[in-house]
Amino acid sequence: MKQKIYILGVITLALIFTATLFKLNHLFGAGILMTAGVFLLVMVFLPLALINNYRTASGIKNGVLYWITWITCLAVFGSALFKIQHWPGAGELILVALPFPFVVFLPVYLYVNSKIRNPNIYHMMYVLFLLVFMAVFSALLSLNVSPGRIDQSLALADNYKDLTVVLKGKGSASTNGESDDYEVSLNKSTDKLLTTVEQCRELLLERMQTTDNQLRLNGGRTRMIDSRSLAAAVLLTEEQGSPAAHLESDISEFIRTVGEAPGCDSLAIFAADLLKVNTQDVSEPSWGKRMFENQYLSWVLIYLTSVEANTLLIKEEALMLR
Repeated sequence: MKQKIYILGVITLALIFTATLFKLNHLFGAGILMTAGVFLLVMVFLPLALINNYRTASGIKNGVLYWITWITCLAVFGSALFKIQHWPGAGELILVALPFPFVVFLPVYLYVNSKIRNPNIYHMMYVLFLLVFMAVFSALLSLNVSPGRIDQSLALADNYKDLTVVLKGKGSASTNGESDDYEVSLNKSTDKLLTTVEQCRELLLERMQTTDNQLRLNGGRTRMIDSRSLAAAVLLTEEQGSPAAHLESDISEFIRTVGEAPGCDSLAIFAADLLKVNTQDVSEPSWGKRMFENQYLSWVLIYLTSVEANTLLIKEEALMLR
């Protein structure tokens, strides 16, 4: 029995370790592996290990302590899984899991340990160190941008959306009523860029399983809005041909088109700074990685919304300067 438990423990550890590597590298199946690993740990390995220890333990046996031990692990590892997977209710579970080992488990453990004539001091030290580790682990998971801050930042995105609606309704800045080659080319590159931006937003919202209206209503409480890996997983799917690569290409094309008209050189330089597409050293990460890797999803959505509004503003300015 004990040998089988050891083998199961090694398999569980390997599964969670593999899931962690997949999660860090944004590989497909990371969430499934992590969920399976934590489930196997909490629902299979730990119960078997506790039952085996209870049956082979000598001296005082207190079943309550074993139940409390399992419930504590369930609370801590379950809340960690919810936080890692960005499932709804993760924040509330973390708040419960953080004090649970000290408020529930520790008093029961000390009470049971007090009934033993010659308690092993090393066992108590191990337990205390484990509790500290679990508390620090839970605290690190709980550190994240607050929903209130996200609400404030998303308010900026709403302003960009309102500006975009106004600019789209305004129409072209052409003064003679006729479209020349430059205006046709500029309109084409603008429409292409706006389409790509909207496609990137739709991909993100689809992965979040939400809509624009739900995002406006829920704000910082929207599922996965505080994720720092989802944008990269969605927009950096491939090194070539990824949504981020298409977006960079369309922004660069729009900026080149803006600079084609006499007197618009400085505007094109300003547009590159405003849209955050500047020439970088070849030794630096790609534009997509710099923009979307390890970035809060809320920031990425704000950036995409700002690109729409700023593109239309730059277009109107270019048509007036030509």
